[in-house]
Amino acid sequence: MEKNLEFKNLMRLQEVSSDYSQIEDCYLFSHITPGSGKLAALLDTEPLKLDGALLVLVFGGTPVGFEINLERYQVGAGTFMYAFPNAVCKLDGPVPDDVDMYVLFFDLKFLQSINVNLSSIEIPPMLQKPKPVLDLNEDEMDMLRRFFELLKANTVDRTNIQLNKSIASSLTSAMFYQLVQFFHKRLPGQIVENPRGKEKGRRHDYVREFVRLVHRHYVRERSVSFYADKLFISPKYLSLLVKEATGRSAAKWIDDFVLMEAKTMLRFSGKNIQQIAYTLNFPTQSSFGKYFKHLTGMSPTEYQKT
Repeated sequence: MEKNLEFKNLMRLQEVSSDYSQIEDCYLFSHITPGSGKLAALLDTEPLKLDGALLVLVFGGTPVGFEINLERYQVGAGTFMYAFPNAVCKLDGPVPDDVDMYVLFFDLKFLQSINVNLSSIEIPPMLQKPKPVLDLNEDEMDMLRRFFELLKANTVDRTNIQLNKSIASSLTSAMFYQLVQFFHKRLPGQIVENPRGKEKGRRHDYVREFVRLVHRHYVRERSVSFYADKLFISPKYLSLLVKEATGRSAAKWIDDFVLMEAKTMLRFSGKNIQQIAYTLNFPTQSSFGKYFKHLTGMSPTEYQKT
């Protein structure tokens, strides 16, 4: 059984950081530099289940082996790594002492207080479940470095902690949107050039248009047939194209849009469950409850209480 990696565990990073700061138990920033301490002796080599979100931006040093949910990755210079709550992480080999990196860790309760406006995201790349390690170009590295440093700077003046938390919440939301931009560029559906010919280009066009249509209509329409009719193709062919291009079925894409919206409304809208069911075009509160429980394993009421 995995141990939990909590905020209090990561606070030990101050022992090996050239720069360390935090805002209460909301989030912490750490800069690990070559020679700043015996990092290997500090880190646990057993699997750890995250009770928060871990973000790492690596500037230099020998690549480090890392496992996230049993998948192995190399984290080296010019890479960004993230792991969200409940991810199981494990070091895969020794930690070199020449690493230069920024580390941010957000406590779970702080994350749950952040409101992300999903309607501002035209095509949510997070539904694609991109790999948790990204190779970044110079401009992307610089952009994320600025977010990390702004969150660090926010810990300096603590005249009003509540304001610090509000600033951190806004910065974290903005960084999330920026990451979505990065992931968006890496989506298979964003490929414009088609070296294999016009037929493949047409298939990609169908997939891109499908996702745009889902974004526009998912609140009212959850049927694959509706979107296939809009594209003048059969539901079976649409499902085939979407599955081939994204690895996920058309129905799953629709469900994920609806579920993301439902979770956001349950958490932040202030509406009751009946109102949310009506907004999402379910005939009854009961039918919404069954739909939500089928996809999440818990009722809307149970989700609100978690």
